[in-house]
Amino acid sequence: MNEPIIRAVGILIKNNKVLLMWRKKDGQEYYVFPGGGKENNETVEVAVVREIKEETTIEAKIEKLLYTHKLIDSGDQFFYLCSYVSGKPELGDFNEKQGQNKNDQYKPMWIEISKLPKLLVYPLEIRDWLIEDFKDNFKNTPKEQTFRVADLRQSL
Repeated sequence: MNEPIIRAVGILIKNNKVLLMWRKKDGQEYYVFPGGGKENNETVEVAVVREIKEETTIEAKIEKLLYTHKLIDSGDQFFYLCSYVSGKPELGDFNEKQGQNKNDQYKPMWIEISKLPKLLVYPLEIRDWLIEDFKDNFKNTPKEQTFRVADLRQSL
């Protein structure tokens, strides 16, 4: 039996901005939070810090678990609030840089949290929780929700 996929995601906030990965893929433009799959013999927390570093070259540290998405037909996604340690957002030398072409592009960048309501940031459910929870310094976290992948919102 295959182990469920565990996705480790960082929500890195600095000066009222959040670190996002802008993507252009198959003619669509959108943003995602930096993250990826947890590797064997690695904790989710270690995976979050590693994924942020690999994708954006930013050094970060874990503050706390914010959100869990339990995906019935896929696996679990864990979103951690992270604090900035050092670096500036640049594409790391891993899958994102190697897979770039004119139809598939990536760029890490700081985005004002106040601009998030108008941006297509996947998963939109997490974007919405972040917008609300940022207002009270994440007092009402962690949160958890269960979905089918097909039920995740795809548009604004």
